[in-house]
Amino acid sequence: MKSKNYKYILFFISVTIIATISLQIYWNIKNYAENKQRLINDVQIAFDNSVEHYYAEDVKTDFMTFVGNDSIKDPNFVQNIISDSVFIKALTHKKIKPAERVIASSTFTEDDSPKMTTVIKINNSRNASKQEINFIDSPKPESPKTIKGKTTEMHRKPFGLGPGKLSEVKVLTGRRAMDSVSKIQSFTNKILISLTRDSIEFDKVSKTLDKELARKDITIQYGMQHLKTDTVFQNYHLDKNSHFPLSTTSNSTFLPPSQKLKLLFSNPVVEILKRSMVEIILSFLLSLSIIGCLFYLLKTINKQKKVDEIKNDLISNITHEFKTPITTVATAIEGIRNFNAVNDTEKTNRYLDISNQQLKKLEIMVEKLLETATLDTDKLLLHKEPTNIVSTIRNLVEKHKVIHPEKNMSFHSNMEQLIVEIDPFYFENTLSNLIDNAFKYGGNIIDVHLKYAANTLEIMVQDNGQGIEKDQREKIFDKFYRIPKGNRHDVKGFGIGLYYSKKIIEKHGGTLELLSSQELTIFKIKLSDV
Repeated sequence: MKSKNYKYILFFISVTIIATISLQIYWNIKNYAENKQRLINDVQIAFDNSVEHYYAEDVKTDFMTFVGNDSIKDPNFVQNIISDSVFIKALTHKKIKPAERVIASSTFTEDDSPKMTTVIKINNSRNASKQEINFIDSPKPESPKTIKGKTTEMHRKPFGLGPGKLSEVKVLTGRRAMDSVSKIQSFTNKILISLTRDSIEFDKVSKTLDKELARKDITIQYGMQHLKTDTVFQNYHLDKNSHFPLSTTSNSTFLPPSQKLKLLFSNPVVEILKRSMVEIILSFLLSLSIIGCLFYLLKTINKQKKVDEIKNDLISNITHEFKTPITTVATAIEGIRNFNAVNDTEKTNRYLDISNQQLKKLEIMVEKLLETATLDTDKLLLHKEPTNIVSTIRNLVEKHKVIHPEKNMSFHSNMEQLIVEIDPFYFENTLSNLIDNAFKYGGNIIDVHLKYAANTLEIMVQDNGQGIEKDQREKIFDKFYRIPKGNRHDVKGFGIGLYYSKKIIEKHGGTLELLSSQELTIFKIKLSDV
């Protein structure tokens, strides 16, 4: 793969990963904000329901309607019924505080006389503090918005309402009853009484709010404020150390226009994340899948790139390794043909010996390549037989001493003779590869050690070379891998020697590992249960 194309692919993968992560972060932030708003809306609904429940259930008897005979039209009617048992019971049940008040209004008509309204304010001692009677012109039904009138004060007249007359008056409690009576025009003699509270019992509101929040599976810390004309009138669970960043205001229609009920609550990050957990997990899995696939693609491309490099290097090495013996054989044949070697028996035999050596070399290289192809399969079968491993190694060392007299090579063993079950051909090739590798890439001192103890055989091939870098130690056992040195290799080879050796030792049930430092390179063969 060309370097330029590889850079383009790497750039595309990087941009895709960044775009995927950015998109998922944006999506999760947006989803978090939406879930936060949904939770705030749920808190708002729960708060409104709690306030509505407080006014509808707990204050529903604060409205009383009197419908009765003509005696109800007297301005002193309200003052007289204050001492009535029904009204006293209502006031006692409501436990009206001194700050609270009762407002009563009566509306009635007599023949064609103007509509009459009575307004009385009552304190908690149940005494009338003021009485005013207003004459207001009755509006026509078709023009209800054109009310014009004037107010005139009337003097209170003595009035007596006996038990008999009071018993003829019907008393209706509740807001619904009052609204129903107000809509019926036939009830011309009626008195509407409303008990208005200045304060709010936060404990009751809080109790209902807790139930609403629990039903919606919401856990928050909160406090409440009762405001009148934007001034705080009451606080609930609020102090100087309270920190509630979120707030909402009740939309209840029961609250007077100049009053507000405000809920302040904590930022429920955990609750919001719980609501977003499915989306977060899906987003994480999607991002992880995409990024994982891209990294796998990048790894595959890198692997393919290395395979291409190894392939090119292998082809180059095979070309040179095969070309040398082929050229030698061709030259020998040409000498026999062109230089009258046929008549010179000695020269002919020399040329034939050279050709035979080179052809054997070609045969060995071809066999190595073929064996390498079968190492990963079950086609390569070992023929184990009892072998004296000590004498086998000693013979290999002596042979390499003759081939490389410039090297200082020695063999050390704690056993004079050791018989083990191995395949002599493949095991000897393995040891030969390790020793040959030490001669090619190692230093001038090469030592081979054999140690047998506790049914375990260890063979170490050691040289005083420069060692192998840490990032190359695992790769050197890969097929066709050679430690890169740019475009130049000082020593020819296919990169299959160590791969071949490792596979053969593993088929014998042992291990081959590299122990390398800056001063020494050691290849260690270990066979157990020998």
